[in-house]
Amino acid sequence: MTSDKRQHLNPLSIIYFIFRHSWDTIFLIIIGSGPITRWSTSIGIPPLFGFSLLILLIILWHTVRYLCFTFEISDEMLTINTGVFVKKHTHIPYSRIQTVQHNQWFFLVPFHLEKLQIETAGHDESAPEAVLPLVNERVREAIEQKRTGGAPIQPNSPETPTEQLSTPEDQADYEINPHELNIFALTSLGVFPIIGALFAIYGKVQEAIPQKVIDSVTNEIVHQSAIILGVVGVLIVILSIAGSYLNIIQKFYKFRLKAQKDQLKTEQGLFQRNSVTIPTARIQALRIKQNVIRQWCHIATVQALAASSAGDDEKSNDLMILPVVKNDQVFSTLAPFVSWAPKKFSQLSGLPKRTYWYFMRNASLFSLIIILPCLYFFHIWGLLSLPALLIAILMGWYSAGNTGWKIMNDQLILQNGHYFTRSQYVIPHKNVQSFLFVQSIWMTHSKLAHIRVNVRHGNRNELIEIRYLPENKGKEIFNWLQIR
Repeated sequence: MTSDKRQHLNPLSIIYFIFRHSWDTIFLIIIGSGPITRWSTSIGIPPLFGFSLLILLIILWHTVRYLCFTFEISDEMLTINTGVFVKKHTHIPYSRIQTVQHNQWFFLVPFHLEKLQIETAGHDESAPEAVLPLVNERVREAIEQKRTGGAPIQPNSPETPTEQLSTPEDQADYEINPHELNIFALTSLGVFPIIGALFAIYGKVQEAIPQKVIDSVTNEIVHQSAIILGVVGVLIVILSIAGSYLNIIQKFYKFRLKAQKDQLKTEQGLFQRNSVTIPTARIQALRIKQNVIRQWCHIATVQALAASSAGDDEKSNDLMILPVVKNDQVFSTLAPFVSWAPKKFSQLSGLPKRTYWYFMRNASLFSLIIILPCLYFFHIWGLLSLPALLIAILMGWYSAGNTGWKIMNDQLILQNGHYFTRSQYVIPHKNVQSFLFVQSIWMTHSKLAHIRVNVRHGNRNELIEIRYLPENKGKEIFNWLQIR
């Protein structure tokens, strides 16, 4: 597997190419249905034969793409050759590889096949530098061996620990506790979008039913309508909770974090096993995240803001380090994996009570965007939107109460709250890309200011802002950030 000979993807990659471009295929069939039908009729053959010929041509095209997609693993670099009419040769020196991510669906496990994504410093903003859609696991092992210059990577032992443990030779290993994973899944706020989606589907189903049928059913159950609506509402809530719970369980099933040779490797997933390997030097900051329910349960989630597009979430590029950990064990659990992380929790400085008003005022003004149109268009029924004002006030109070900061050695710890979720950032001084001290004319009279810190996150910038902190504290942070 380490020769310089050109290698092809697994033949099953043809199915991958077809599936990836399925919408293009459907669009082609739709716009070609008329011409194909007329052409088939004119030459006296069934239209089905014409459509079959089109599908055959599509399969043939993707087969040609498969044959033109090759790769080479040499001693110095990985080379990927693509293109049918326009040839493209991508050369990736092993020293330039920053992250390696591989995904394996459960039905590919017996065949030892996986999707491999490789990212370098010069990768495209929306995609990794190289993607090998379907290759044998030995390909990844060969690339990793060339990249690290070490011995071949041994497969994982079938017996894995269920708790965090330390191993010799500068290697740390952690596997999620099933009990804590259950708590993590049950305390997710992701249930609310699912509830909204199910109610929307229920409304669409009602619209699809003929009005005569609805009127007939309504006349028969008019006295039981409240009970039926209640049952429907309860069923939607139960289905939402179950859907959210099962989604999180399968996503973080047997989550495992390993550290070795200045690299972190995560593995997770039930139906699709997803693994990411990233150098610890690429981690720009740590985010300790809790929604309000998890705050009550004293558990938190730890994510890494990395200068990489690889992560457990394709949209946000957040690399999960610890899905769930008890508050008092966050930093002690992190220590074996991220050497610069604080060794223990430290109390943060908070905002004075007089500044809470600014957060509640801003949130209340934002809620008027919803309330005023409802009152204007729906009149008396628009009053039902008034609870949004109370929610906004509570949200503002929550944000103010969860704002904090602390300078600790060569690290800056910033904490803020948004939408009933608290985020605490641990930022090494050297990883701060830029910073701002913001103070409006009105804020000079109240001696308040905003501090904005930018760190690299994926292919974009992560803005971390602390609002309405005392002016002298803001200048203290600003002056500390200026030290180089």
